[in-house]
Amino acid sequence: MNSITSSIRKFSSNQRTFLHSSVGVLALSGALGSVQAVAQGEQALEEVVVTGIRSSLMESLDTKRYADSVVDAITAEDLGKFPDKNVADSLARITGVSVTRGFGEGEKIAVRGTSPDQNRTLLNGAAVGSADWFVLDNPSRAFNYTLLPSTIVSALEVYKSPQADIQEGSLGGTVMLRTRRPLDMDANSGVIQVQGMYSETSEEWDPNVSALYSWKNDAETLGFNISLTKQDRTMLREGQEVLGYQFQDFGMSPLWTPRAIGDAHFLQERERETALFTGQWRPTDAGELTLTYLNSELEADNTNYNRYEWFNGQAGGGTIDPTTATRVGSGVVAGSVENNYAEYYVIDRVSYSETESLDLQYSHTFDSVTMDLRVGHTEAEGGTERDRHYGFDRFLDGSDFNGLSHTPYWEGSVEDDAALETRGLGWMMEGSRIMQDEEDYASADFEIPLEWGVVNAIKVGAMYRDHDKSQDQDGTRFHFLSDAMHSDDATEYSGGSDTSGWDRWLWGNLNAGTLGDYTRGRDGAPFPLMDLGRANSVIYPTEAYENATVFQFLPDTWDVNEEIMAAYFKADFEADAIRGNFGVRVVQTDVASTGYNWEGDWVAASLDMVGGYDLLVDLFDPRDDFNVRQETVDHDYTEVLPNLNLSMDMSEDSVLRFSAAKVMARPDYIKIANQEGYNIDTASGTRGNPELDPETANQFDVAYEWYFADAALLAVTYFNKDISDSIINSTSVEKRTNDRTGQQVDVLFVQPENGKGAEVQGLEFSYQQNFGNFGVIANYTYTDADSKDDRDAVNNPGSGLVVGASEHMTNLTGFYENDWLSARLSYNWRSEWYDGLSEFGSEMYVDDYGQLDTSVVFGVGESWDIVLEGINITGEEQEQYHIDDGRPARLYDNGARYVIGFNYHF
Repeated sequence: MNSITSSIRKFSSNQRTFLHSSVGVLALSGALGSVQAVAQGEQALEEVVVTGIRSSLMESLDTKRYADSVVDAITAEDLGKFPDKNVADSLARITGVSVTRGFGEGEKIAVRGTSPDQNRTLLNGAAVGSADWFVLDNPSRAFNYTLLPSTIVSALEVYKSPQADIQEGSLGGTVMLRTRRPLDMDANSGVIQVQGMYSETSEEWDPNVSALYSWKNDAETLGFNISLTKQDRTMLREGQEVLGYQFQDFGMSPLWTPRAIGDAHFLQERERETALFTGQWRPTDAGELTLTYLNSELEADNTNYNRYEWFNGQAGGGTIDPTTATRVGSGVVAGSVENNYAEYYVIDRVSYSETESLDLQYSHTFDSVTMDLRVGHTEAEGGTERDRHYGFDRFLDGSDFNGLSHTPYWEGSVEDDAALETRGLGWMMEGSRIMQDEEDYASADFEIPLEWGVVNAIKVGAMYRDHDKSQDQDGTRFHFLSDAMHSDDATEYSGGSDTSGWDRWLWGNLNAGTLGDYTRGRDGAPFPLMDLGRANSVIYPTEAYENATVFQFLPDTWDVNEEIMAAYFKADFEADAIRGNFGVRVVQTDVASTGYNWEGDWVAASLDMVGGYDLLVDLFDPRDDFNVRQETVDHDYTEVLPNLNLSMDMSEDSVLRFSAAKVMARPDYIKIANQEGYNIDTASGTRGNPELDPETANQFDVAYEWYFADAALLAVTYFNKDISDSIINSTSVEKRTNDRTGQQVDVLFVQPENGKGAEVQGLEFSYQQNFGNFGVIANYTYTDADSKDDRDAVNNPGSGLVVGASEHMTNLTGFYENDWLSARLSYNWRSEWYDGLSEFGSEMYVDDYGQLDTSVVFGVGESWDIVLEGINITGEEQEQYHIDDGRPARLYDNGARYVIGFNYHF
C-alpha cells in the first residue's frame, strides 16, 4: 500500500520529538486508513514509520507546531483519502470554523464569528472562481465548497492570523487548499475509488467514482498527475416553512405575522464531474515550472413543490382573525383566517455551477534571492438557466395554523387531495438567473535570506487582480396567436382579435385544465406531485416559444469590476527561543459598478426595450419615454495592513504565541451592485450602494500550546476582533409616482451602508491524545459577537446583529486503528446563530445543530481497502425561527447518507 508516511526519529530518554497537532487536526478525526509501524534500528537511533489516521494527525501537528502564525491544518492520510466526502465538512471540525449545511452537506464556511463572505479560500495560493447553483443565493464572495470534491485535496491550512505575503480579504481566516505535486510523489502511483452512496430520504443509490494517477521521469525533472472524479447524489429535502414574516396591524397591536405557510418537497439530481491536472518541469536544479488546471462542473437540476396558504391579505384575501391569534413575544404563532388565497406552487429548474482555473507558476533560486512568478485565470458560472413556474390556486373558505402546521378548508371541510386536484392553473411564467465570476491575476515575489540581527529573511512582492462579478436575470412572457386561444376579453389587451401581432399575455388563461390532469401520485410527499413532462406539453407548448418575449429584470442585472493592486514587505526573524514574522501589505482597490437606471415601472421599461409591445407596456406604465440607460458608479479605497506574528518556545514541549494585525474584507457584491428596484403597490424597495467601504478589523491572538506527549496537544487561544465599518441596512423614505394613478407614493427603501462595527472575541480549547490503538480529539469554541449598531427589529430588520456567529461550537472524535482496521466516530455541534434576512426581508435564525458521522476502513492486503461511512447517521433536522425560538420559521429534513465501496492503491 502506497501511503503518505511520516517518520519520527526517537532519540535517547533525555530527548523528545515535537509531535504536534492543530485544531484543524480535529478534522482529521474524519480520516480513514490503516496504521503500520516499522522499526529500523541502528544503534541508539530507530525510525518508526506511521501511516493512517495517526500519520495524518502528526503531519497536521507538525504544521501547527512549527508555523510562525496561528494556523490549523488537516492532512489527507493517503492518496484520495481526505477525512470527509466534502472539504467544508472537514473544516467544520476545526476550532472556530462554522459551516452552512442548507442541503445536507457543507457549502460555505466562516471563521471566528464572521460571515462566509468575510473569509477567503485559495487553491495552492490562488483564487478560484465560485458561483452558486441555487436560485435564491445572491452573488457573494463566499466560496461554495460543493464545487470541489475532497479527493483532489492533500492538505489544507486555516490561517487565523494573517501574513503580509498572503492575499488580503478575510476578517476571519484564509483557507489554503493544497493539491499533490507529481515530483513529490512516487512514479506511476495512484488510487482508484469506487463507492456507492445511499440517501435515506430519497431512498436512492448513487455512484461516487474517482481516480488519480501520477508519473515522473527517472531524473525527477518532469512529471504530471491527473485526478478525475464523478459524484452523483439524488437529494430529497422535505420540510415545512413560513415564507417570510410581515409586521402588520390586523386588529391587534402591530405584530410580526407569517405571510404564508407551506409544506415543501425539494427534489434534486446532483452530478459533479471534476478534473485536476498538475504538470511540473525542473529545467535546472534552481528552476521549477508548475502548471495547474482545474475544471469542475455541477449539474444541479431541481424541482421545488410547495402547498401553502396566505395569511396577510394576499390577492385580496382575508387576514388573521384577532380573536383566534396566539401571541408569542412580538409575533403571532397560531390563528385562523377566512377567505384566504392558497397556491399549489411548483418551480422546475435547470440549474448548474461550474468553475475553471488555469495557474502557471515559475520559481527560481538565484545565489542570493528566490523568485516566484505567477499568472493565472479563473472563471465560474452558475445559477438557474431556466425555471418554469406553475401556480394552481384558489380562494379557500379559510385556514388554521399553529406553528408550522396548517389546515386549509374548502367547501365546508378540509381540502383533501381530491379537492386539491380540482384547482385550476392560475398563472405560469419562465425565467433565468445567471451569475458569473472571473479573475485574471499576476504576481511576483522575491525572498532574500540575510543575517541582519535577528532578521534572517525578507520577502517582498506585488500582485495585480482584475476581478469581475455579474448577474443577469430575465423573464419570459408568452403570447399566443391562435384564434382558438383568444379569450372573450381579448380586445382589452390587443384592441382586436387579429393575429398580426401579440394579443395575449398569458397568466394561465388558456384552457390548461386542473391540477388533477397532471398528478402522478405522492411518492412519499405530503401532497400529490406533478408529472412535469405532461404539464410542460400543455402549459409550455412548443408553439408558445414562437411568440415569446424575453426581457431583463432591470433591477437584478448588474456588473461589478474590481482592479486590485497589492504590494507587501515581510521579514522573518529568529532569536534563541523566539521566532516569527512582521510586515505590511498595502492594497488599492478601484471599483466600477454598472447597472440599469430608468424612469417609471421597471417591467414596462424592460418591455419597452424589447419593442413592439406598446399595449402590454401600457398596462404597467403609460409613459412614452422610460429613459433606460446603463450607469457606472466608481469608487476606490486604499488600506494599509500591518501584522506581527510571534512564537516563543517556552520549553521543549510548549509554545506561546501572540499575533496582532489589521485585516480587511471587501463588501459583498450584491451590496455594491448599482441597482434599485421597488414595488409601488407595497411601497417598498431595495438598492445597492457602490460607494461602500471595506470592513476592517484590528485583531490580536494569544495562544498557549502544550505538546505533552507523542501526538498529543492541549491548547487554549484567546482572540479579539475590533471590527469597523461593518455593513448594515439603512432605510429612507422617498417619493415615487404610481404611474397608473398619477399619485405620489412614499416608498421605503432599504440600502446598505457602513455602520459602527462589531466586537468579536472568544476562546478556543483543543485536546488530542492517543491511548495505544485508541485516540480522542476534542475542541470547543466560545464566541461573543456584539454589534456596535443600534437594534431596531421592526423598522430595520437585521440591525444590531452579527451574521453567522454561534456562541458555542464543539467537536468530539474517538478513533481506533490497528494494522487492518481504522474506525472513527465524530460529533460536530454548534449553537444557534443569526443567518441574515430571508428573501422576504424578515430576520432568520438557525437553531442549534449537531451531526454524528462515522467511518470504518478495512485493509485487505497491501493495496485494497473496504470503506463504510455514515453521514448524519441520527438524521438530525435543521430548524430555523424568526427572532425568537418560539416562532418557528422552517424545518428541513435532509436525512442520513451511507457510503460503501473500495479503494485500490498502486
